[in-house]
Amino acid sequence: MYRILIVDDERIEREGIQQLIQDHHLELETLLAANGEIALEILGKHRIDILITDIKMPFMDGLELSEKVSSLGLDIEMIIFSAYHEFEYARRALRTNISNYLLKPVHIPEFLSVINEAIRACEDKAAEKLRNEQLVEGYNRGLLYEKEKMLLDSLNGVKINTEAWMSPELLEYVQHKHWLHMILVDCRRKFFDIHNDEFIRLLHDNLSYAFDYVNLSEHQSMLFVKHPRPIPKETLRLLGDQIIRAAAGSLELNVGLVIGRAVNQPEQLYDAYTEMEQMLEFKFFMDEYTLLFADEPFEQAGFDEIELNPILDKVYQCLEYNDFTGAKYSIELLFTYLRTKGQFSSLYTKFICSEIMKKVVTREKNHEPVEMNHYLDQIHKTVSLQDLKDHMFAILSLMETVSGASPKKAANLKLIRTITDVIDKEYDQDLSLEGIAERVYLTPSYLSYLFKKETGQSLIRYITQVRMDKAVELLSTTNMKIVDIYKKLGYRSSTYFIQTFRNYHGVTPAKFREGSP
Repeated sequence: MYRILIVDDERIEREGIQQLIQDHHLELETLLAANGEIALEILGKHRIDILITDIKMPFMDGLELSEKVSSLGLDIEMIIFSAYHEFEYARRALRTNISNYLLKPVHIPEFLSVINEAIRACEDKAAEKLRNEQLVEGYNRGLLYEKEKMLLDSLNGVKINTEAWMSPELLEYVQHKHWLHMILVDCRRKFFDIHNDEFIRLLHDNLSYAFDYVNLSEHQSMLFVKHPRPIPKETLRLLGDQIIRAAAGSLELNVGLVIGRAVNQPEQLYDAYTEMEQMLEFKFFMDEYTLLFADEPFEQAGFDEIELNPILDKVYQCLEYNDFTGAKYSIELLFTYLRTKGQFSSLYTKFICSEIMKKVVTREKNHEPVEMNHYLDQIHKTVSLQDLKDHMFAILSLMETVSGASPKKAANLKLIRTITDVIDKEYDQDLSLEGIAERVYLTPSYLSYLFKKETGQSLIRYITQVRMDKAVELLSTTNMKIVDIYKKLGYRSSTYFIQTFRNYHGVTPAKFREGSP
């Protein structure tokens, strides 16, 4: 509803016009003023769409009021009414953007015509404003999409040509105006497919730094925090803690964060992201989520929350698959854990290593019991944790050399095929890393490591790829509605499905279908 301000020093006149508006059911909210000064005060406090004012009034006449309105730049339909119709008044009125002129006494048909014309002018201005806002919103949305798409492609290792990086939405990245700290946000349960907008609002409410944001999956999103200089680590730690606390408090969401090293060139994003994904492996050893830095040594990476058994499970699983590289990585993690915690006796530490050594040696059928005893004796003779670790690495290297062992490539490929078969058949289900790991009798940690090693991409990314390929098939070969397609693909939100499809294929599902042969 539009608002009209009626200004006249005679009460009977202004209330008479108000009554006319009510009697003829004009959809206008009316405000009244006895002179120009009072009218200016009202204009300062309320949005006014139409101003109808008498010319002759004390303190400030109608033309002076209209001139003030024009000087203030207020976009108001102004109507003058008066018993006077001298040429000088009309000429002054034309200079002050007066929309129309009414003579007293007011004739109802003429009054209705003038007021309805003013209402139509207000409607035209509102429609034009809406069109302009929609154009700006669409333009900004397009820029935002292009930026998100290119950042996502960069994280996935897709080479972006120089011309694309020079586009307005990404020019800031190549001009080295900012240093970037990527913050990977990880949630154990599905969250971002339904609550992505809520999380973005939470970030805007809690972060004082400028940032870009890209969603990676239902479980993960990435922040690109921008600053003219690299941000000190302690400041980043406080920033990360703030995000974790805000998510827990406002959204009842437990998240883990991995903060990447500072980069200032777009081609550095992929390597920095790979480092962050590797550090994310720690989440499988933690009961509670925490804050990790991709460039920190293991001993600084939050071992208070890490448990021993999951680390040992990964060591044994690597050995089971002849993966000596993975075993050494896990033993490095084990020793860092033992050194950092400092709560285990030397006897218990050597017992753990003896059990690992037995697993290593008994795998090789040509080793005699006497050799087993020799290795055990060497373990118990070590005098420091570093000495013990060096000895364990030496045993692993020896076993790898003597046996000529290499990872069970055929077995690994068979396992990967089993996993991909599960995904290909059950892409419409609630698939998770933990659920698939349980089905193939692997720890989530080792499954994540093995799948990335053998396929070059994360399991979650592969699941998304399968769903996107199936979406293309359904859009191209069936008449299924999009609302049915996203459910068939296992998504909980049509908005999230459309966003994910657009990130993968460059257009929305509807646009893709329109362009399909």
